[in-house]
Parts: sequence; structure tokens; C-alpha cells
Amino acid sequence: MKILIIKCSAAGDVVRTTPLLRTLPGEIWWVTEFPNGSLLPESAPNLSRILLIDEAQNAIQGQQFDLVLSLDDDLRGATLASNTRRRRLVGAFVEKGRVTYTESSEPWFGMGLLSKQGRGWADEAKRRNTKTYQEILFAMLGESFRGEEYWIRDSAITAIPGVVGIEKRAGERWPTKKWHGYDELAEKLRYDGYKIQFLAHCPTLADYMDDIARCEHLVCGDTLAMHLALALGRTVTAIFTCTPPQEIYDYGRLTKVVSPMVNQVLYRRTYVKKAVESISVERVHAAVLERLNSSIAETKIRQRAR
Repeated sequence: MKILIIKCSAAGDVVRTTPLLRTLPGEIWWVTEFPNGSLLPESAPNLSRILLIDEAQNAIQGQQFDLVLSLDDDLRGATLASNTRRRRLVGAFVEKGRVTYTESSEPWFGMGLLSKQGRGWADEAKRRNTKTYQEILFAMLGESFRGEEYWIRDSAITAIPGVVGIEKRAGERWPTKKWHGYDELAEKLRYDGYKIQFLAHCPTLADYMDDIARCEHLVCGDTLAMHLALALGRTVTAIFTCTPPQEIYDYGRLTKVVSPMVNQVLYRRTYVKKAVESISVERVHAAVLERLNSSIAETKIRQRAR
């Protein structure tokens, strides 16, 4: 079986699509954009080629795919899906000059900007949804999600005990993701005896991954850092202010701290101070300590079992 996956952005969405590499049979070609291709695992035996979107059309000329999985809602990805020879298409494509999607992908795209029922219906569907992204994604292909882990490139870096990473930053698209309490939280955790590492800009995604890998635990918003930390096997406390927490599978390593206003400001593109401040520093601090103490207890249990 020969499969083409078109998933270019955002980087966090690329990461949370990688569980498919653990279950799809045959040969997989993956189309993405720079620098997200560097996240994909060279060690995956079924990942045959990683292509950048700008070169993909030429690279796949003459190729026939059994399945094209088109997961971006923009014109370039949908156009590539439409122009690719395939036996089966799931996801976005172009019809009469407009981006639309297959019926099989309605559970995902129907909750987004492409929804055939309109934006209001889509937003309400997002609020009502109880399934994770992976559950929806696998179901689109007629499969069942069984907790398959993310699969990204390998990192040789091991976690340093007692180091808590904090990612204060978030993209400009969702300004309400920028929680107000990170500096105060850092002071509390230092008082508790933890070393704090604030994540900063790195020259490459690989360097950024290595910075996260050095941390025993990460505190952040619903960002790329959260997905990378989970992929690297680290525990995470994530703050959700304006994005749906139910879409994120926790892998038993993620604590979600959710604003009581999250459904009111879901995907709001303006900064909503009240939603940000509805999550107190004390609440996040308690969640972090609970997760860290739980990790210590689990480590002791494993050591006794040896």
C-alpha cells in the first residue's frame, strides 16, 4: 500500500498526526513545509519520503497512491491532493475552484473554517466535541485509536532531575494563550527547590526539542512545546484558555488546567484578559506539584519492582 499524507502546518498539528506512522501499513510519503519536516522520524521504517510542499507536485508526478490523506484546509494542500493520482482520497480537495472536503472527513473539517454547515454550527460542534484529534483522525480512515504514541525524530538528550521548563510564549494568532502567571509560578517553584529553565528561541527545531528534552517537566500553553514534550516522554502541565482541551490526548503524562471561560472565548483572535486571569497562579502551582510528586512516586514503584 502506498500512502500520501499532506500535513504542512501548524508544527504542533504535524506532531499530533504522527501516531498514524505506527498504524498505517505500507509505504508513506509525507508532504509538509519547512522546518516541520525536521520533526518527522527518520527511524520510521514505513516513512519513505518527506517532501516540502513547494517541491511536492514535481516529486509525485507519475506516482500512483492507494490513499491520499489531505489534512490542511488551505488551497495549496487541497490542490496537491486534487492533482495527485490516487485510488482513495480522505480530507480536503479543490472543487470548482473552492476548497472542500470528503464526507469521510466531515467529523474534523466540519468543526473548522471549511464547515459546510457554516461557522456558527462549526463553533458549536467544537464546543460539544468530546473526542481527541487522534480519535477523529483514525476514525476518518476507518481505524480505531488505541493510544498510539507520537513519533518524532530521536533525541539523545536525557532529562535532568529537578529541572522544570517553562514556555511563556505562544503564537500571535491566539493571543489569549499567553497566560499571565509564568514568572510568579517560576518563583514559587524555585522556592520549592526546582531549577527553572525558560525556553527561548533556538536556531533550529532540533535545538528547541533538545532544550525541552533536558526538562523533567514542562509548563506551557496549548502550543508546539506541549506536543514535543509529550512526544519526548516528558510530563506536562498545560494551560488551556481559548482552545479545546478535549482534543488533546493526555497519554497519562499531561495535566490540563482549563479556564472556566474556555467555551466562551473558543478560538477568539483578540486578547481576553478575563479568560487569562481566570486561571490563578496557585491553581497551576498545585497542578505542577501534584504531577511532579506523582512522577516521583511512580519512579520509586518501578525501582522497587526491578
